[in-house]
Amino acid sequence: MPGAVVFGLAFGALISEVGLPLWLAPYASSTVTAGASQIAIVEALRQGAPALIAIATALVINARLALYSAAMAPIFAAFPRRWKAVLAYLMTDQSAAVSAFEAHRWPDPVRRRWFILGVSGPFVAIWIAGTAAGAILGPVIPDAWQIGFIVPLMFIAVMVPAIRSWPAVAAAGIAATVVLILKDLPYGLNVLIGALVGIAIASFVPDRAAPGGSAEPGRSPEPGPEGGQS
Repeated sequence: MPGAVVFGLAFGALISEVGLPLWLAPYASSTVTAGASQIAIVEALRQGAPALIAIATALVINARLALYSAAMAPIFAAFPRRWKAVLAYLMTDQSAAVSAFEAHRWPDPVRRRWFILGVSGPFVAIWIAGTAAGAILGPVIPDAWQIGFIVPLMFIAVMVPAIRSWPAVAAAGIAATVVLILKDLPYGLNVLIGALVGIAIASFVPDRAAPGGSAEPGRSPEPGPEGGQS
């Protein structure tokens, strides 16, 4: 939650810096609800990129939410449709990670959906409030605070525990390498290309747990036939 506030401040300050209307900050956070793609869109527009490239970049970055939805499907299976709709709207990287790792502790569907709402709702609310505050306070936030650093820091905190299989390791490593190699491309195209290349190549990597990981996040290994771990 504190990280979400600072992340929101960073995005809101970016809106103010670029000269876009201040109301756009909370509006974007209420409709897109995905900080990385919001920043990518604004940065692309600031660099003069065509709107098509800005939108394509955001769609590729947000494609991860489709993967989150597939992972959440078994967890949401017993929920009423209206609950599924609300929780899907509130889904973020952070809430998806916490839900995947912790939802098995709540086998009762009613308690589970309230748990996920408690994870997701306050986080999104504080994110929207943070972006509104950032848009207003952007001009007076000292550059020395370097609040933009919270953006990669938060995604590292979410990403690292989720890298539990070789495809995930490959996707992260390949995407990061391509982004660095192509860093001089205009309009942030290195991010778009890096994401696509990482996803494409990692899809050919056998789906096995990485060392120290688990094929099923949040679950303990089942006891083996000899009392050990299987």
